[in-house]
Amino acid sequence: MKELVFVGLGLNDEKGISLQGIEEIKTADHVFLELYTNFLPDFSIQRFKGIINKQVHIVTRYDLEEKNGTLILKAAEESKTVFLVPGDPFIATTHMAIRVEAERRGVKTRIVHGASVLSAIIGLSGLHNYKFGKTVTVPFPENYS
Repeated sequence: MKELVFVGLGLNDEKGISLQGIEEIKTADHVFLELYTNFLPDFSIQRFKGIINKQVHIVTRYDLEEKNGTLILKAAEESKTVFLVPGDPFIATTHMAIRVEAERRGVKTRIVHGASVLSAIIGLSGLHNYKFGKTVTVPFPENYS
């Protein structure tokens, strides 16, 4: 199955990943991790490997930006591949560029969101989301009787 799943790790340590993220890893053939786009202060690769029981390939900024994510894309062209990133995956433009290239190559992509510093800092500052521009609620009336 040609598939690339972007999974957010959350904000602090290896326990910030969602259960859905863990399930994606368990069914993946390849797991890649990058830690340069954000800082996870208490993250331990060893503890994380103990949780997921899988080999994790660490990729660098060079792998992602200079080589355009080639390692990840090649793996995803052959089998289910998970790409783990700090925070929420598509906050960084690098990750979106890899997604666009994967889709261009015919690789299905999905995302498992993680907690993001962009939403956390708003709450910690005491401000409200409404102060950053207009907010709209999109109702789904078919879900209510």
